[in-house]
Amino acid sequence: MVGIIALIIVIAGILIIFSPGGENPVPKETTQDELKALAVEIAGQIDGDAFAALKPGDETTPEFIAIRDQLAAFRDENPGILYVYTMRKVGNATEYVVDADYGSGDAPRIGEVYYPTDEDTRFLAGFKEPSAEDEYYTEEWGNVVATIISGYAPIKDASGAIVGLVGVDMGSTEVIAGADSLPKAPTEEELKALAVEVAGTIDGGALAALKPGDEATPEFTAIRDQLAAFRDENPGVIYVYTMRKVGNATEYIVDADYGTDDGVEIGYTYQPTEYDTLFLAGFEEPSAEPYYIGEWGDVVYMATSGYAPVKDASGAVVGMVCVDVGGAITEDMLKDLAVEIAGKIDGDALAALKPGDEATPAFTAIRDQLAAFRDANPEVLYVYTMRNVNDTVEYIVDADYRPGEEPAIGSLYQPTDDDSALLAGFTGPSAESELATEEWENTTAAIISGYAPVKDSTGAIVGLVGVDMGSTVAH
Repeated sequence: MVGIIALIIVIAGILIIFSPGGENPVPKETTQDELKALAVEIAGQIDGDAFAALKPGDETTPEFIAIRDQLAAFRDENPGILYVYTMRKVGNATEYVVDADYGSGDAPRIGEVYYPTDEDTRFLAGFKEPSAEDEYYTEEWGNVVATIISGYAPIKDASGAIVGLVGVDMGSTEVIAGADSLPKAPTEEELKALAVEVAGTIDGGALAALKPGDEATPEFTAIRDQLAAFRDENPGVIYVYTMRKVGNATEYIVDADYGTDDGVEIGYTYQPTEYDTLFLAGFEEPSAEPYYIGEWGDVVYMATSGYAPVKDASGAVVGMVCVDVGGAITEDMLKDLAVEIAGKIDGDALAALKPGDEATPAFTAIRDQLAAFRDANPEVLYVYTMRNVNDTVEYIVDADYRPGEEPAIGSLYQPTDDDSALLAGFTGPSAESELATEEWENTTAAIISGYAPVKDSTGAIVGLVGVDMGSTVAH
């Protein structure tokens, strides 16, 4: 993606941009000329006038949606392309405009900023003429590894003026066997506690005294090694870093990964947006972001961040520590969640429920059980039960049911050819392999599901429980 730092961890809820987003392997031979040609091809299809007119908040306009769908279609038509996005220059920085993945997971909104570094010469060249990185590079995110190479081309309006750039990332992703994943997502309070724990071990006076250029000092090294050790001791923790306020912006101080391709130096700036309320709250008291789920190549992952203030010896707040947790969501993880809740459901009571029973104690008991399971697993978005009815399926108990709402008992769903995993869940544990996107009024949900059969006291299968892991984005 952008330069060599394809994985821009300007984290907060802030901005986490994972370069890839597709599901095809890297072609064996991808030359710079081929990358340039791909970027030129899609750049030539974009309406530069409509693109140039887009401003923050326009994500639901027909113009934005048309370009987003155009980018997504181009990616889907070209094996090996993982991610397609557009950017434009703003002063000495650059900002995202339209991203093919906007509306799912962590894709950037219009106006999210990236500050180019000395390594971004080919990226910046792409604003003037077709350009491409000269080699593949590898990025690690928890237990996921991506191999990436990027090409760029300018976008022009009807007059021929350059109004932005399109970036095309090719690559592949894989889950590292045996690497730490996130076996159970921490709750909001557990996440805050992690941030508080490491914040309490940092020498606030030493942190406050650090300035750009101090990366080789013993004080910087001591804090960096302390953060890295904390990360290594806590499975599921991916990144740990410190930040401080500078005017109306924020800047990095010590990053546990400094010295690697993913780390940033003292003074690297992040400009908070209106979406960063929880991030900014972390300078005053412990706070945490909600989970989000997205795709990185053909890997589905979940992630979130926790924050806590760092204080000096006098008790004054001198910065904030950020703890990012996350990992790949595997089919086994989804199956295990579904099996866990399926084993708790009274199958006899479930089988006896019929339309109109929504106010009965039996229905309420199962609904509350499903809701409690969801609340105990912060990465779970929806939990529901279904059963076969001839050649279709119907809902029975939904954790979110309220009187007068759907789905009630008997609400029908007609399976399609894409529902093989759902139907398999009536006979044994199963799981979807890809992220699905659903739209509800002003909300977009990114979801991946696991299923398991529900049995009665004789062992007969009387239905299915579905567990959706996911996240929502309000428009």
